[in-house]
Amino acid sequence: MQTSIIIVNYNTYELTYRCIESIYANEKNHNYEIILVDNASDECDASLFLQKFPEVKLIKSSENSGFAGGNNLGIKQSKGNYILLLNSDTKLINNAISIASSILEKEETIGALSGQLQYPDGNLQAVAGRFPSVKRELRELLRLNKFLSKEQKAAYYLDTQWDYNKPVEADWVWGAFLMFRKKDLIHFPNQLLHDTFFMYGEDVQWCYHFKNILKKKIYYTPKPKAIHYIGGSDKNKAEPFERYLQKMLPHEYQWLCMVKGQLYTRIYYFLKSLVYYSLLNKDNLNKGNLFLSIALKGV
Repeated sequence: MQTSIIIVNYNTYELTYRCIESIYANEKNHNYEIILVDNASDECDASLFLQKFPEVKLIKSSENSGFAGGNNLGIKQSKGNYILLLNSDTKLINNAISIASSILEKEETIGALSGQLQYPDGNLQAVAGRFPSVKRELRELLRLNKFLSKEQKAAYYLDTQWDYNKPVEADWVWGAFLMFRKKDLIHFPNQLLHDTFFMYGEDVQWCYHFKNILKKKIYYTPKPKAIHYIGGSDKNKAEPFERYLQKMLPHEYQWLCMVKGQLYTRIYYFLKSLVYYSLLNKDNLNKGNLFLSIALKGV
């Protein structure tokens, strides 16, 4: 078995159905298995998937163990040399799985890999980023980045500034399409992915382990392609910054404390508050107040 594709389903029957359908439509000459983990959905009986896709290995969890926990249930039963974590709200455009596994096969220095994710309208999603950094916030506060060219600044920050038609080494990539070698899990706690967080932030934690503990690259390539109906598996429709506050910030803070210590974490958010204050408008003033409060009191 070359690749184990793990899909976690939670009340997303239609999206998950289309995701699996796209795998069979695009992967004709690749040796793979699909492991579908149902996280205690109450939308319908998960056995319905087997009526259309009898080859799928279905795992019915008695509880919703989140994105990390669900993927680990799949990993425990996987047989492939490579593991692909694939969001239920994705739809392959090309033979993305074959392409991604062939890259990993040739490049032993790559620890984890992500492909190109597109919105339904064809625009590209910003799937790669840098770890939170005191140095980066300080550079931003002192306006040192004005001495960088547009290309240098894009490579320094990634996120929305990068051109996702180009490959790049990143600090982290999204877990919506994340491929790695199963054998590398021997270097992870309990030979499974960290499940510190129920949902959001776990992909950053995993990539940090690949990059800083295993000393392997985190790589983005535009060659594997999929549509990502972003947020399709999450019913929270809050605005992006509000979503960040609700879902991501608490995990970001906790993870930073784990890997860098509380002092570093407080300094990071203090500098972040100063950056927002320096922008001199009401909205950014409120954000500055928020991050200053975090620097002083924690989350």
